[in-house]
Amino acid sequence: MRRAFLPILPLAMLLLLTGTWLAWQHRFEIDPAHPHLTLRDLQRGLPLAPGATWQTDASGAPELVLDVGTSGQPVLQVLPLPLSEPVRFLMFDFAVQPHYLKAGTMPWADGRLMIEWNSADGSMEPQYLVSARGNNPAGTPCVVACPARGLAVPVLRVEHLGSSGSFRLRHCRIDVVRESVWWTTGRWLLLGGWFAWAAALAGWGRTSGLGRPMLAAAVWVFCASQWAVPGPWQSIRPLASVFEIPEPASRAAPVAAPLPPTPRSTAPQPVLESAPPVQSLGELPFGGSLLLEIKERIKQARPLFHVLLFFGPALVFAFLVGRWKSIIFAASLAGAIEWSQYLFGFGFDSSDWFDLSCDALGVAFALWMHARVSRWWLARKAASEPVAGEASASQPT
Repeated sequence: MRRAFLPILPLAMLLLLTGTWLAWQHRFEIDPAHPHLTLRDLQRGLPLAPGATWQTDASGAPELVLDVGTSGQPVLQVLPLPLSEPVRFLMFDFAVQPHYLKAGTMPWADGRLMIEWNSADGSMEPQYLVSARGNNPAGTPCVVACPARGLAVPVLRVEHLGSSGSFRLRHCRIDVVRESVWWTTGRWLLLGGWFAWAAALAGWGRTSGLGRPMLAAAVWVFCASQWAVPGPWQSIRPLASVFEIPEPASRAAPVAAPLPPTPRSTAPQPVLESAPPVQSLGELPFGGSLLLEIKERIKQARPLFHVLLFFGPALVFAFLVGRWKSIIFAASLAGAIEWSQYLFGFGFDSSDWFDLSCDALGVAFALWMHARVSRWWLARKAASEPVAGEASASQPT
């Protein structure tokens, strides 16, 4: 009976992978209460900072160009979005092109595109979208930005903090989106499905007890959701080139853009003559989960990070469901992380192979530790039990 049930596990995994793909790709839908925005909509009535100009491409579409010229002073431009109310999710399609852009004295002093999320309580949360220098273009056909919590008023910000060259925002298309039923309902069904699958795998071959397999399944699902999908990233990317979002039958028209707010500055810059009161945000706070923040802070210890990242879960799996299942669970987590990063558009290169090697080293270290602790525990248990002969001799006759 168990052998007949065994093929169901890989089949169920394929169905769950397909369901996860479909739910994620259909996670968003266009909010028809808000307009579709392009640079042409943001251009209307916008006062420009010194060094910022509007130019047109071959098709006549506007492009925003920031050029420091001979002054070497930073050029900062904000573009308020003509939206009628605060929003939760913004979907972007954008491309930037630096031209002989030489970075400034700080590592972050280059060409940058960002979103300011202005909350009702007066706080402002910046979110990094992209940066570029030299002559290297950058951009993405689809990414969704969102504030850390609640609704907020978004403002697009373009900064050229380099010492020379120009920074061109070639195009930027923006849509307000909201989460669809595919995701709001489907994610809970998928969570339950993945938990059931992991619990069935963890309990395979066991003859008693459900507690340990269910706990192992909970740990595995938690790690997969935090490390792979949805993952630790602040910006939300599709598991392909773009999200599957149908165009609504009607859309709202753009409203008059609000006046740009004065953001809080963490690295004051000289304000140019006649420029709007805008200052650079300086080095941005790290965006993403605590896991990514730790990884960012210990870049030089990246191998140790990956070893420890897999050592803990693999050790827990080994104690709960055994060594071989620990290897299966840890390997599936490592594969899920690398595949999700590749599908999210982060690529796969030799450094990822090195990360996988460090992951494997962490698992091996966990299994070695499990063997040592198990032998120590069995030896201690044997020492605490009386020998059969001594036990019979101690009984009264």
